[in-house]
Amino acid sequence: MNVRLYLKPYVLLFFLLFISSNRANSQAFDAEVIKYNRTCRVETGRMSQIDTVTIQINNRNGEEYTHVAIPYSKDYKVSDIDAWIIDRNGSKVRSLKSNEITDRSAISDISLYEDDFVKEFQLRHSTYPYRIAYTYKTSCKSFIQVTNWTPIINTMVPTRSARLRVIAPKTIPLRKYAANIASCRVDSTKQEIVYEWSAAYPKILKEEAFAKPLDAFLPCVMVAPIQFYYGVEGSTRNWASYGDWQSNLLKGLDVLPEDERVNLAHLTQGITDRREIVRILYHYLQDNTRYINVSIGIGGMKPYPASYVAQNKYGDCKALSNYMRAMLKCVGIDSYYVLVMAGDQPHELIKDYVGPQFNHAIVAVPNGQDTIWVEATSKVNPLGYIGTFTQNREALLVCESNSRIVRVPAMKIGDNATSRRMKFDLQADGNARATISYSLRGRDFELFSSLDTELNANEQDRFIREYIPFSNYELEQWKLQKMHRDTARIELQASLSISKMLKPIANDFYIGLQPSRIPYFAPISKRCLPVEIPYPICNADTLVYTLPQGYRVTSNLDAVSMKSRFGSYELTFKYANGVLMVAKRLVLHSAAYRLEEYPDFYGFIQAVKEAEKRAIVLKPTA
Repeated sequence: MNVRLYLKPYVLLFFLLFISSNRANSQAFDAEVIKYNRTCRVETGRMSQIDTVTIQINNRNGEEYTHVAIPYSKDYKVSDIDAWIIDRNGSKVRSLKSNEITDRSAISDISLYEDDFVKEFQLRHSTYPYRIAYTYKTSCKSFIQVTNWTPIINTMVPTRSARLRVIAPKTIPLRKYAANIASCRVDSTKQEIVYEWSAAYPKILKEEAFAKPLDAFLPCVMVAPIQFYYGVEGSTRNWASYGDWQSNLLKGLDVLPEDERVNLAHLTQGITDRREIVRILYHYLQDNTRYINVSIGIGGMKPYPASYVAQNKYGDCKALSNYMRAMLKCVGIDSYYVLVMAGDQPHELIKDYVGPQFNHAIVAVPNGQDTIWVEATSKVNPLGYIGTFTQNREALLVCESNSRIVRVPAMKIGDNATSRRMKFDLQADGNARATISYSLRGRDFELFSSLDTELNANEQDRFIREYIPFSNYELEQWKLQKMHRDTARIELQASLSISKMLKPIANDFYIGLQPSRIPYFAPISKRCLPVEIPYPICNADTLVYTLPQGYRVTSNLDAVSMKSRFGSYELTFKYANGVLMVAKRLVLHSAAYRLEEYPDFYGFIQAVKEAEKRAIVLKPTA
C-alpha cells in the first residue's frame, strides 16, 4: 500500500549506523548515535520539523555508515541542510558544501513511479573516532501525522540520547501515543503547548524467530492532529471518523469504462450464486492484472481509479482492491475496503491511537452470515484464502458512517498443515532409493506458489535442491504441481538416490529417523524476546522403509505421545514383512508466551527432538 510512516528516523537515515560517546565502551560498536533530536512545530495548515543528529564513527567498519540519505517528496519539502565533522578533540574540522549534496529518485523495485526523492551526502575524516553532525528541516502543508518518531536508525546500533519536542497552538488539539520512553513533560504558554519526550536505546535488540516485530520494543512517539486535511478533511477523533475520511478519499473512484461493464455482465450472465460470481470476478482480476506500486502525491493513501486499472491492467494493493470492489458493484454486490498492517508477524493495532497504522488493503465481501476475504494483489491465492501475511489481526473496515475495527480471521491447524510421505528402498550396500511427496499448505503453499510463478526453471531447480532435507543425494527428477486454483495446496514430488543412508555397525546396520520439520528456537540462554507464534504449525510425516533382503528390525519401537499447552507430538511405528512404517505429527499452537515461559516451551521442543534421536538397528535374519 506504500502507507508512509512519515519521516520515521530509521527510514529517513536507513544507511547510517552509530557509535558510543563513551570511549571506554565505544570499540564495541562501529558507530553510535550520540544525539538524535527532533522539534516539530504545528500551525494552522502547516507543519515543520527540524532534525539534528550527531554520529560518532569509531573505526573503518563505520565508514560505510557516513552516508546520509534524507527522503523528501513534492508535498514534504526538505531544506536548510547543514553538516560538519568534529574531530576527537571536539574541534570542527570540515563543513558540508552545497555541491556535495546530490538528488536522486527513491523509486523502489516494485514501483512503476513514486513521487519520492532523496537528498544525500557523505562526510569522512581520516582519524578515529570522529563525529558527523547534521541538521535539516522538513515542511508540509497537508498531513495526517505530526510525527512518527523512533530515534533509531539501525537496531544494531545504540542511541545514547534522544529528544522529541512538539509545539502546537492550544487551538489545535493533538492525539498522542508513546511507548518505551524514558520521560515526558508538558509545558504551556498563553497560546502554545510544548510536549517533550526523552528516550534512549542503550541495549541492542536482535530479531528472533517467532517474536513480535522489533518496533514493539523500541522507543516510539506518534502524534497526530484531531482534525486534519489530506486530500479531503479528516478526523482522528475515533476510528469511525478516520474511516469516513478514507471513505471520502474513495468516492468517485469506482467508475468502470463501458466496455468493461459489458464484459463483466457477459462473464456473470445467468449466474445467481453470489460466491460463484465473486469467484469469477476474482479469477478475472488475477488473470488480467498485475501488482505494481504507483505512488504520486497522496498516492500513498488514495487508490488510483478503477478505470485506470481497467485500462492499464496494473495497480498497487489499493488500486487493485478498489478495482475489485468496482467490479463487484457493477454486478450488484456490496463489498468493503479494508486496511490492515500486513507482515509475517502481526503488528498489534494501537486502538487508542487513531491514525495510519496500516500498510495494505484487501476486500471483504459479505455473504450471508459469512465474509469472503479477497487478496487482490495475489495471482495465486484461492478465493477467500487468508494467508499468513494478513491473518489474525485487527483491521479497519471502511464503510461510510459505519467504519469499524474488525479482526481478520485466524488460520486454523488444517490451513497450515504440511505433510511429507517418504519411501526409502534400502539396499545392502548402505545406499537407498527414495521417493518423496510433499503436500504443502499455509506458509509453504505461499512460498512454493511464488516459486512456481516468479522463478525460472533453473532458479526453481536450485531452490528445490536446497529444500530437500538430505546431504548426500542425487536428485533424479522433481515435479511441482498445484491443485485446482481454488485449493490452497500445492504438491512437490521428487525421486532421488541417497548415499550411505544405512550406517554399518559390526555386522549390522542402523538408520536414524528422518527428523521432523521443527522451527529453530535459540537456547534458553540466548533468547531475549517473548515468543509469539502467529498461526498454528502442523507438520506430519509418514516414513516407509523397505529393508534390505535378509535383514530385520531389532530396535525398540515403542510409541511416543506428548501433549502440553504448547502443542502435541505423536510418534508411532508399524513393522511387518520387511517394511517399517513411521508416522509422526507435530503441532505447535498459535499463542504468545512470556520470556519467563520460554524454558518450558523450549523444553517441549527439545523433548520432541530427543524422541526422534533413536537409532533403528537392522540385523541379519540368519
